[in-house]
Amino acid sequence: MADASDAALVAAVREGQAGRFDEIVRRFDRPVREVVGCAVRDPLRRDEIVQQTFCLAFRRLGTLAAPERLRAWLLAIARNCVADDLRSRARHAVLPLRDLPAPPRPPGWIWEEVAMLPAALAEALRLRYREGLGLGEIAARLGVKASTVRGRVYTARRVLRRRLEEK
Repeated sequence: MADASDAALVAAVREGQAGRFDEIVRRFDRPVREVVGCAVRDPLRRDEIVQQTFCLAFRRLGTLAAPERLRAWLLAIARNCVADDLRSRARHAVLPLRDLPAPPRPPGWIWEEVAMLPAALAEALRLRYREGLGLGEIAARLGVKASTVRGRVYTARRVLRRRLEEK
């Protein structure tokens, strides 16, 4: 059910009280996280999508035709952000190293290829696939953001795939 104060919050933000948007975030953080969490299990991706939802809502608040329906509008934005994320990931999916066909080489040959990568990329792959650490764990160990680790793993796998296709 819509809360009458939702419309008042929307009006305040529209009138230039941008700080009042924090109240909207606090009020609707949990329901937005629930919508996103139904489709996204990775906590880092989930946080990114929740943040994206509120950023879009802030930018588009002027287009909200029925401020008393703020909750429904926010949840629709969250569902659209999830759908966009899933489509984007499907388009840019890269097979993990374990899904590549096995080459006729001795065991451990891939790590020789990994060793020829720049140090940051090689380290990210080693921690991910040899030690089996998650992106968050690797980020903590290296003192970088998880998104940086994700980018390094992605780049390293892409470079390795190109090298393997050339051989």
